Amino acid sequence: MKLLSLLFLCLFVFPPIHAQEEDFGWWATIHHWDGHTPWNQYMTMSASFMGPNALPVPEVTRGVIDSSAELEGAGDYHYSQGDKTVDFYTRGYLPLYDNRMAVSVDVIPYEWFETDTVTRDQRAARTKSGKGGAGGDIYFYTDFQLLRNHLHLPDILAQIAFRTASGTNLHNARYTDGPGYFFDISAGKNYAIKKNTLRLFLMGGFYVYQTYDLQHLQNDCILYGGGVDITFASLILSQSLAGYSGYLDIGDKPLVYRASMRIKNPHFDWKVSYQWGLNDYAFQRFRLSLIWHLRPPFK
Repeated sequence: MKLLSLLFLCLFVFPPIHAQEEDFGWWATIHHWDGHTPWNQYMTMSASFMGPNALPVPEVTRGVIDSSAELEGAGDYHYSQGDKTVDFYTRGYLPLYDNRMAVSVDVIPYEWFETDTVTRDQRAARTKSGKGGAGGDIYFYTDFQLLRNHLHLPDILAQIAFRTASGTNLHNARYTDGPGYFFDISAGKNYAIKKNTLRLFLMGGFYVYQTYDLQHLQNDCILYGGGVDITFASLILSQSLAGYSGYLDIGDKPLVYRASMRIKNPHFDWKVSYQWGLNDYAFQRFRLSLIWHLRPPFK
């Protein structure tokens, strides 16, 4: 009993060392903290005020399920004037039931970031150095082929996706620590140009994510996109525009341009891609991917 009393006395008289090291006085001064409002109420949950992987624009679906199961590993470099981020990206894709359905998952296991003081303060981030790391959210997708290989009509695909709240480091505005989901319908059609193939595609849908705003607990967004693929014998060139438009008007209308080159091989493909933020998304992204084919494509 005496030992237990001594332990409690030590906890009160000698607080933990890490508690002494944590000093948010600089943060309270910069953001005029009122002394009682939770710190996350000073943050803005939008693509303009978070890290590059927190609320990204979803990839544009192309109206058709791919016939090859794939496993992708990639390295990313994100650049903006006040934020430099490096990360790993992984994705798995599995078509099922003769390509009538597909399931996939992707995640950024870890990212390393460095922000300047201006960006740190705009985001109300709480690490004074502006440097650190974070684990990413996990995305789960289910695709349904609604129409395929019709003589006159385009291919039509429906997708449902869910984002977990597994991302870490909310206090540095890296991830939202909240769930989200989106669903979309895409249409695409191939056109033969000599021995090559031109594919045009469009996408529209709905994107929802959770916020910490007590007046608006979630942001409801219109999701949209479109683009073109050109397929040669062993090369695919792609370009697309994609974005979503939220209703809170807090930097929640990101629009991005994407371009990629994919070199096809029997067992694995190389892919180089570039992403440029055009609105409410200040980042450029360079990605190098290696994509393994887990089984031969269906004929």
